[in-house]
Amino acid sequence: MWKQMGDEFKVGVFTLTALFTLGYMLLVLNPNMLKDSIRLQYYTVLKDAGGIIQKTHVKTNGVTIGKVRAVELDVNTTRIIVEIDGNIKLPVGSKIEVRTRGLLGDVYLEIIRADDTGEFIKEGGLIPKSEDQMDMQGMMALLGNIGKDVKKITGTMATVLGGEKGEQSFANIIDNIEALSLDLRKTTSSIRGAIGDDPQGIKNIVMNLNKSLANFKQFSGNLNSVLDDANKERLNRIIASFDDSMAEVKGATKNIRLISDKIEKGEGTIGKLVNDDAAIVEIEATLKDLREALSPATKMVITIDTHAEARSDKTGQTYLNVMMRMRPDRFYLIGMTDVTEGVRDTRTESIETDPGTTERPASTKIRERTTERKAMRFNLQLAKSWYFVTARLGLFESTGGGAVDFKFFHERLRFSLEAFDFKSYDNEWRRVARLKAYMQVLFLDHIYLMAGVDDITRKKSQITYLPQKGPVPFGGLGLAFNDQDLKALMGAASLAR
Repeated sequence: MWKQMGDEFKVGVFTLTALFTLGYMLLVLNPNMLKDSIRLQYYTVLKDAGGIIQKTHVKTNGVTIGKVRAVELDVNTTRIIVEIDGNIKLPVGSKIEVRTRGLLGDVYLEIIRADDTGEFIKEGGLIPKSEDQMDMQGMMALLGNIGKDVKKITGTMATVLGGEKGEQSFANIIDNIEALSLDLRKTTSSIRGAIGDDPQGIKNIVMNLNKSLANFKQFSGNLNSVLDDANKERLNRIIASFDDSMAEVKGATKNIRLISDKIEKGEGTIGKLVNDDAAIVEIEATLKDLREALSPATKMVITIDTHAEARSDKTGQTYLNVMMRMRPDRFYLIGMTDVTEGVRDTRTESIETDPGTTERPASTKIRERTTERKAMRFNLQLAKSWYFVTARLGLFESTGGGAVDFKFFHERLRFSLEAFDFKSYDNEWRRVARLKAYMQVLFLDHIYLMAGVDDITRKKSQITYLPQKGPVPFGGLGLAFNDQDLKALMGAASLAR
């Protein structure tokens, strides 16, 4: 039944399928597009909003509940407007933090909800920033402040102890210590003399010494009661573990010393890198060449274009092209298309209609069967742009050719002329080459309509297998999107989950 349908019906089915697929991508992968879900907006104020952009995820307890709607810069702060699921209640006292996935991960906002007291933050209200947060930026700032303080202390010490005045101050400190020790020696001698002349003083000293010994005895008794057999066993294990750890530390220190000696001597790869300036120069040159080689790839923009054409000769053709734009003024095009004019195979066979008898001969008739096959053709082109004109050279439907495009109104209107499949010596139905002229009008940044004339130089010959003699008008519908659209679509799909 499908083979009996016309080509126009098939093109229509393909177009409806493409539109259904597009609707599925927009509505199923991003159900919130038409879903009337409740979204509540809140805001927070941050001193540093580094890494936060529109559509940054907002989470609570590790679950995504919304996204950042807008980032507004105030005088000394940044106002972040977030949009979260209306079913999520935020009790009064909830805080918000800026977090990252790992040291170099993406930034997201985490809402730390307070205990449910029955009072909730109203829509459009403020979610204050958590004061206890210590993110990576805060930690680096704290380390920077500590470094500044240490530098200030060392600078002060260098100022105080440096120069002749510092040396003199240091000498005075040494003299004061010597004088203090001399005074302490004199005081000890005086006490010894006083004790020799006063027996009561000796008695007091002996009494104080006895009290000290009693206290020490009591302390040792308490220590002995604490160090029972179980505690002694634990202490022995601790000491044994400490011995093992010290042995491992000694071994590691020895290995580190051996490695540092080899590096200092220039042995091994690291030693050559540290001691050989030529190796450093080669590495820097290699990294520079690598950056230059990868720079176009990092700036590459990929655009996927697909469209279907319906022709007046009751045929149809579908194209799928991928354009890789390395620079703003040039791109590469790789694609494929099905063949509009298929290969026709004709087979002639005889059919016996009457077996005949001995008195009359058998009768037969001739029947011809024609089979039409379709194949794929490929596009491989290099394009260069000047202002509003773009020239393309390469393969057009697996044949050599060229094209020129004229673009207007920010590439929303395009006129194109293609010439390929040039005439061969035995070509009986085309004068010069296959010329194709058409116009494209872009709508909604992704969908475009096209109309034109194909095979302008086709002759009006009497070849029976040609669907139509002369030029073939056509119209079509296309869809184009780039890698940024794919990223946005994937982000919307992840948010929907």
